[in-house]
Amino acid sequence: MQVWVLAVVLLSMVIVPPVYGGELEDLKSEVRRILQRIEQLEQRQRQQETAKPVAEAVKSPEVAKPNETPKPVETAKAEGVVIKAGSLPGSIMIPGTDTSIKLYGNVRVDATYDTAGRNNDIRNNDWASAVFAQPFDRSSANLERKGQFYGTARASRLGLLSSTPTLLGDFEIKVEADFNAPNDYMGELGSNGVMFRLRHAYGRLGNLLVGQTWSNFIDLRSYPETVDFNPSGDVTLIRQAQLRYTIPLGPTTLSLAVENPESLSSLPPSQTLSNNGRNDYNRIPDVTANWSWHGERAHLSLRAATMEYRNDHHSKQGYAVGLGGSYTLGPGVLVAGVQGGEGIGRYMFNAVLQGATETGTSLQLWKAVGSHLGYTMPWTPTLRSNIILSRTVFANNATADAYQRGIWLGAADEFVPNKRVDQAFVNLFWNVTKNIETGIEYAWGERLTFGGERGIQQRINAMIQYNLP
Repeated sequence: MQVWVLAVVLLSMVIVPPVYGGELEDLKSEVRRILQRIEQLEQRQRQQETAKPVAEAVKSPEVAKPNETPKPVETAKAEGVVIKAGSLPGSIMIPGTDTSIKLYGNVRVDATYDTAGRNNDIRNNDWASAVFAQPFDRSSANLERKGQFYGTARASRLGLLSSTPTLLGDFEIKVEADFNAPNDYMGELGSNGVMFRLRHAYGRLGNLLVGQTWSNFIDLRSYPETVDFNPSGDVTLIRQAQLRYTIPLGPTTLSLAVENPESLSSLPPSQTLSNNGRNDYNRIPDVTANWSWHGERAHLSLRAATMEYRNDHHSKQGYAVGLGGSYTLGPGVLVAGVQGGEGIGRYMFNAVLQGATETGTSLQLWKAVGSHLGYTMPWTPTLRSNIILSRTVFANNATADAYQRGIWLGAADEFVPNKRVDQAFVNLFWNVTKNIETGIEYAWGERLTFGGERGIQQRINAMIQYNLP
């Protein structure tokens, strides 16, 4: 600006003749007018230079780098984007697409206190109730350690759900994980780190589902509600890769699925040592079917599954059947279920280690049946309680029992076959606010073997959960 002023003065001295009196004042006024015009032109130029990056950002927007503060022009651009509600509850529409996306999950903190003994593998997946592996009273393999406390946030989870309309129907994708994978000593001794664990990963188009999710043999609506991370042990708790097709039949549905198999049988000691206990293998997938009816006040589910047990020596076909349901009774809800079979194994939590036994000369399948009954009582809009009873019974298989007892008794008592597993829960849940829930529970369990050994669980469970909106 000073250069412009000097140029104007010099120019005036050259081309303008000498002036006197009033003419000098006129010249000063003209100079001031020229300077004001110059200032206006410079201001307009600055405005144009500021607006230019905005126009370029609209044509070719930049992507902000991680941990980089967005530029003012990006903020201005973002303010012009219209965020619409998606087709899923609580979802938004991705701008420029017809895909709805929803982020969900929770932060969950659990604490347990055992007044009786508990499994020594407290850092592994058995931190929640697993009465089928409860240490025996006065056990020689597991010292009777009473008064054990454990706290963890590893049950926290995060999930993503999307839905996109297509000519064949809505295409849904779900990915969910938590941090409840097996954990070693460094978890608590070091940074208290835990392993990320995949729970669900599937795509669903219309009636066809492909991916990992709850087994088709499961009926979640008939499961009792516990503060314990694990429900009663008579139910199924597996998520696995599968191909499932659901057929609508009026007020009912029929779901058929082929699912990932996992044969598990006990092997002779020499084979267990030489092959690290992995002599089982899988040849054919498991096949499951689930017929369900859902009414206004009740629902019913009838299920079946068949699975092959196969190792380097023998093979047998096992099966499982189940019936579950719920009914609105009085102010609360009654849930019940029964399931069993020969070689039901991992399709019933209490039988996960007691599906089949390889004796070296034959493959023995265990017969088992489990049941539960639960009632949810809402005391107030924010308080509710559950009372739950459960029992799992195994038929005597003298050959398999004698063989497994000979291997594991006194060495790893959790692998000694059970005759019966009983459980009971009493709890109270409190919805503190819209997104905060707490719970406290007393859990009792008893494990009884064919040899008369007994293991008692007495546990207090507590949790607080913060849910994403």
